[in-house]
Amino acid sequence: MSTKENSIGNQNRELKRELSFRDIFFMSFGGQAPFLSMLTYATAVLLLSLYFSPMVVLIGTIVVLMNGLVVFFLSKRHTETGGYFNYAIKELSRWLGFETGWLYTFYSVLYASGYLAGSAFVLSYVLGVNPLFALLIAFIPASIFLLIGIKPSARYAIFAAAMEIVVLVGVIIVTLSVAHFSFYNPLGVPPSASSLFLGILFAIGIPTGYGAITPVSGEVKNAEKNVGRAAIMVILIGGLLEALVLYGIVDAGISTGSLASLTSSSVPVISIMKEYIGPYSIYLLLFAGINDGILGSLAFMTASSRNIYAMSRRKLLPEFLGKLHFRTGTPVIAGIVTIIIASLVLFPSIALFGVFTTFLALGTLSGLGNLAIHLSANFSLLQSLKTAEGKRVLQGSIALAAIAISGFVLVYSIATSVNYVILIFLGYIIIGFLAVESLYGDFSREKHEIMDENGHKI
Repeated sequence: MSTKENSIGNQNRELKRELSFRDIFFMSFGGQAPFLSMLTYATAVLLLSLYFSPMVVLIGTIVVLMNGLVVFFLSKRHTETGGYFNYAIKELSRWLGFETGWLYTFYSVLYASGYLAGSAFVLSYVLGVNPLFALLIAFIPASIFLLIGIKPSARYAIFAAAMEIVVLVGVIIVTLSVAHFSFYNPLGVPPSASSLFLGILFAIGIPTGYGAITPVSGEVKNAEKNVGRAAIMVILIGGLLEALVLYGIVDAGISTGSLASLTSSSVPVISIMKEYIGPYSIYLLLFAGINDGILGSLAFMTASSRNIYAMSRRKLLPEFLGKLHFRTGTPVIAGIVTIIIASLVLFPSIALFGVFTTFLALGTLSGLGNLAIHLSANFSLLQSLKTAEGKRVLQGSIALAAIAISGFVLVYSIATSVNYVILIFLGYIIIGFLAVESLYGDFSREKHEIMDENGHKI
């Protein structure tokens, strides 16, 4: 065997099932980058809906939960690596499988990049360094973890994500104590329709770490049970914690009479933390910027690499992308490609448009990609019920409800987003259509010809 083959591995090797429920729960929860989400996505929700912001997060959590239930059912049927791509290629068609995998790369890489941009924003603000340098502080460790293997990544995620939960609970207690545990009515002042739906789009980005679970299904023990359970728990715990954090922040602002001045700041949540926590806020900000930047980006870069790996194994991308490293068993080439794509997205964007503008754009784009990916999963579940036995009414109702909710939010979000975001999102989809037709023009005539992970017809 040549040196090159030794260093990368044999195409016919498989990923190992070595992740427990605890591993994927904390990896997925870490994929939400909870504290960084509070400083970034939750900041956008707060500015858009202010007093109503906790309710917007809960609404976003319900939207995510509907899609999460769809994943819960699909993950019981399909336990292979690939997640959403795998659902679409098996339940819909090869053509839609390609388009779903194409879109998932868009969603996962931009979501990871969004967290890295958010991390760079926080770190550059706190440390007073160039955002491009701040970007490397989280990007380099996340890239190293991605390439050395999923088990070391899981061990890091268990420790770091557990700390996240402790910190978020602490923030809730501190802000409510500032308000002397007097509670305001979050339903009192709803925002305008456009602000509400844009706020929901950002709120969807908060508890969606579960979107990084399904692509790694092929590495999870007892995947038919653990993947779905982890997805639901992550959505509920993550969404509820973030809603309570926002409630506490607004409640404390109302109680102290400082909410208007704090939210008019260019960095509102950071200003609020400095106001309520004092000098200790600097340590929390550094913790959020570094730890969450690594956790959030690592989860979605890992998911992206597994999506690319799965597409390669089914002959929809070049086969060399599916090769595994001979020692770690990691799809290292797919990981390197993911890192390169994220670099090409992040560094020019931050240099040209600034770090916070880049974060907002990436957050909006990945939110649209998220909705499109889950619409594919929703239709996959609906299609699978034609041959399923038992509980078809319940699952069909959930699939239809998820389609209606996600479809409506997607259409409204596109209608209210800025033009360049719409053009990038739709342009990427169109390029995918052109690529699949030019490279695989026979897809539409081979709807039911499905390949397994080794490229054999099934």
